[in-house]
Amino acid sequence: MLNRYQREYAESLYSPAKHQALIARLERELGLHIEFRITEMPVFVSHTLRRKLESAAIAICEQCADPSYIAQSAPALEPRYTVPNEHPKPLFCTIDFAVTQNADGEYEPKLIELQGFPSLYGYQLFYGEVAKQELGLDSRLQLFLDEPGVVTRENYLGLLKQALVGNHAPEECCLLELHPHKQKTRPDFEATRLLTGVEPTDIVNVRKEGRTLLHERNGKWIPIKRIYNRAIVDELDSVGAEIPFAWTDDLDVEWAGHPNWYFRMSKYSLPFLKHESVPTTTFLKDLGSNLSDLPADLSNYVLKPLFAFAGKGVNVNPTHDDVRAVPLDERDKWVLQEKVTYAECVYTPEGMNKIEIRVLLLWFPDEAKPRPVISLLRSGRGALMGVRYNSIPWTGSSGCFFGDESVFG
Repeated sequence: MLNRYQREYAESLYSPAKHQALIARLERELGLHIEFRITEMPVFVSHTLRRKLESAAIAICEQCADPSYIAQSAPALEPRYTVPNEHPKPLFCTIDFAVTQNADGEYEPKLIELQGFPSLYGYQLFYGEVAKQELGLDSRLQLFLDEPGVVTRENYLGLLKQALVGNHAPEECCLLELHPHKQKTRPDFEATRLLTGVEPTDIVNVRKEGRTLLHERNGKWIPIKRIYNRAIVDELDSVGAEIPFAWTDDLDVEWAGHPNWYFRMSKYSLPFLKHESVPTTTFLKDLGSNLSDLPADLSNYVLKPLFAFAGKGVNVNPTHDDVRAVPLDERDKWVLQEKVTYAECVYTPEGMNKIEIRVLLLWFPDEAKPRPVISLLRSGRGALMGVRYNSIPWTGSSGCFFGDESVFG
């Protein structure tokens, strides 16, 4: 962390007027109201910690694409949601790390959650560029991941367009979501449209003709050639959405990324991952039919449902009764995870904050390794870092900027 610069920013460079100008410009350029809370400042991260984050994220992604794990993760795919022609790698990987401190006081990433599913690849670019200008940040601070100068705005946009559009025209592609105009992630949808030309399509409004899906563009129904999938199956089910195709249909369409990776690369993978950044995690089903192997002291564990995100259903202080209340036939869908102690590492005028850094990666089919490209930051003082849990001053969502310890300290 660049703690000296973080404190200097909070005490000397920050002003409410700058913060409001940042939000106003984001909303003006995106043409909408941003519903989630943007915290008062970004977080400034050292290149040393950046490299640790990137290394851990790459290693975790590679394990999830290993053939042995793909075989082990077959139970994660429910037959009615299993899409044909699965890709051997997840195109989008988003890995959430808590920032912790080791015994020597060094900052270390610890895995909290992961998804083989897109995150805010468009919005984070908008946020970073506007923040750098409106907040008056030092020009030497770096928005993108990887070594300085490797990822630029131009090649980042090239990679994003390659992922979303491929070899098609933007109008032949879509960002597929349920009622996209109602989603809190709409700022990212609009950013994506402005950056790539790919517009949202409501999943309930597509047409199916044989193996072809169509959407309406400028009053005409045209075939969809490539889908940037943002629709989450459990959310569709929870509201009883009726979609005009089955996930099991063999459709004449390219998926960006393939929906099966939402299930494979998720909390389901946690018990299988082996890395120093991964806390010990166990399926409830593996703790004995009577939970005979349940730890006597649960204060060091978190109880999590597998297929719910943004902190939904997470119990950070489970009791034995809480664990036993999970029905026997659902224990393969819950995990007990070793609790991670977040470092109180970011100075704010309201107290020291804890943070989660989301590493966003792209992994193209012809590339041996995934590419870390940009980050998302969630900051707070409570038990959970999701923005829905952090709605007070100096908490919420922002991004990371990376710098050299020798300069910023």
